[in-house]
Amino acid sequence: MQRPYAEVRYVCSRITIHHNSRVELKWKRSLHHCAQCDVGGTYRGWGISCGAIHYGRCTPVTFPFPQNYNVNRRKGNGQGVIPVAKVIPTRSVRAQPEEVSVVDGGQEKPYDTNKKSTLSVPNSNKDGREIIPKDSPSNDIISSQKDKGKENKELSPSSTTATPTVTTITISDKKDKTKKLDINKYRNVNSASIPKFYFPYGRPATGEQTDSLMKNALEEIAKLPDGKVYKHQMGNIVKACNLPLYWKALLFHASGGDKQGYITQQSFTAMWKRIFHSCHDEAARFVKLSTKPGCSHLTEDDFLPLVQDVVDTHPGLTFLREAPEFHSRYVNTVIARIFYNVNRSWNGKITITELRKSNFLQTLALLEQEDDINVIVDFFSYEHFYVIYCKFWELDKDHDLYIDKADLARHNDHAMSMRVIDRIFSGSVMRGKSLTEGKMSYPEFVWFLISEEDKKHPTSVEYWFRCMDIDGDGVISMYEMEFFYEEQMQKMESMGIEKLPFEDCLCQMLDLVRPREEGKITLADLKNCKMTNIFFDTFLNLDKFLEHEQRDPFSNIRDLDSDVPEPSDWEKYAAEEYEILLAEEGANEQEEM
Repeated sequence: MQRPYAEVRYVCSRITIHHNSRVELKWKRSLHHCAQCDVGGTYRGWGISCGAIHYGRCTPVTFPFPQNYNVNRRKGNGQGVIPVAKVIPTRSVRAQPEEVSVVDGGQEKPYDTNKKSTLSVPNSNKDGREIIPKDSPSNDIISSQKDKGKENKELSPSSTTATPTVTTITISDKKDKTKKLDINKYRNVNSASIPKFYFPYGRPATGEQTDSLMKNALEEIAKLPDGKVYKHQMGNIVKACNLPLYWKALLFHASGGDKQGYITQQSFTAMWKRIFHSCHDEAARFVKLSTKPGCSHLTEDDFLPLVQDVVDTHPGLTFLREAPEFHSRYVNTVIARIFYNVNRSWNGKITITELRKSNFLQTLALLEQEDDINVIVDFFSYEHFYVIYCKFWELDKDHDLYIDKADLARHNDHAMSMRVIDRIFSGSVMRGKSLTEGKMSYPEFVWFLISEEDKKHPTSVEYWFRCMDIDGDGVISMYEMEFFYEEQMQKMESMGIEKLPFEDCLCQMLDLVRPREEGKITLADLKNCKMTNIFFDTFLNLDKFLEHEQRDPFSNIRDLDSDVPEPSDWEKYAAEEYEILLAEEGANEQEEM
């Protein structure tokens, strides 16, 4: 009997079932629908699923059969409910290619073999036309297919893309006319390879440029007697490599100069190929030059050769070379400031990514251009070091480079709250071992002083947030604000100052910060606030709190039209204190005379 419609056979490609799952079909007319790789929306419009299993993403749905379609028509018991495919996690399985037949009114509907599938095509389409499985007794299909032995080969579960086994489909119409279709043109155009976009050590540059720089450095080494380069001769070598001047200590150290006292062409070439051929930007090269082989982060000891070389060779620190007992103090101050600004993870390890996001390498390059070290206020300023060390020396009565709670409480005439000092020495802010023993070291005091004087800095905001977050839940609650404000009210009462009730203070602070969740202030809320210094001073420093109350409210407004960047609160404090210290020192000298 001649059929009034054409029949098509689709031979599906081999696919991989992802994430140890399999599809269990209780009936032939179940459909496991996948929105990510749906071919039905492209070619048929009624949701043919490729059948690929994406664990945790697929949503089993029921195929929209016609309402008058008899599911159990073979048994003759009337209409039934069409079940849904089930996804059952199990051990890894391997998919076999499956052949199905589709009847579609003689219209040519190409099939995408790049789609991953383990399921049969649904048994009915939108118009109610029957889809006949291959094993049906009434199957009358003419198609071309590959060799059965090749089709039945199992595919490894580690494969990630489908390997099609059929390249053409033969469609037969009423007049038995055959026509071959090229399936390659229907393959997914989005399967093109994505270019590499992640370069942890920088985007690779041309090898010729790197080799030419190495050649220039080797020529400079060959000009020296016996081909040996000593540490004080590294300036010309660094400039030949087109690197900042104060990288010379790093190149000398990485080339093995510390062991022999000099470097040669062979040691320099080995270092260059090991580092500069694999690292392609400044941050990655700086880390690899400073650290030990195999290490990908910077520690405090890795900065010692660099900062000491700045002390020994920078023209703005000539006076400091005459006082070697202060070299270690200056070096420790610079390193502490570097980690305060660069190490955003607070773990004592500076990564390549953190170094890229900071301005340290740009500041290091400026040292070559500026003879006055105090012009560079970031990291290396001697005036800032002088202020920090003098403040620490005033508190350290026994001069053992450690201070305790009583010493720190005397800072700024007992302006700090004792409750916040207890929090600092509890070890909840920094991980120093000395803090848990009731002692604060000099590098930890550097962090404290900068955080105290510049509460707008991101590290300072995190510092004081850790102090006020008593329970460590990531939120400063009203209870915690009241806990610190109680001591402030007691001080105001003892000084005879009219105290502001906590309820009124709380309303002011919530209006100031504007937290997303009412009554709870998070770290993100404080970082988005432009006046975090007022918030923290209200609960932690009484003198600054009273100063904010008496200050002109418009004094904090910046001049937006000015091209000159406004100095930070720390820079303002350091400049004022340095002038005061110089005046005091001059007065003492006059008294002695």
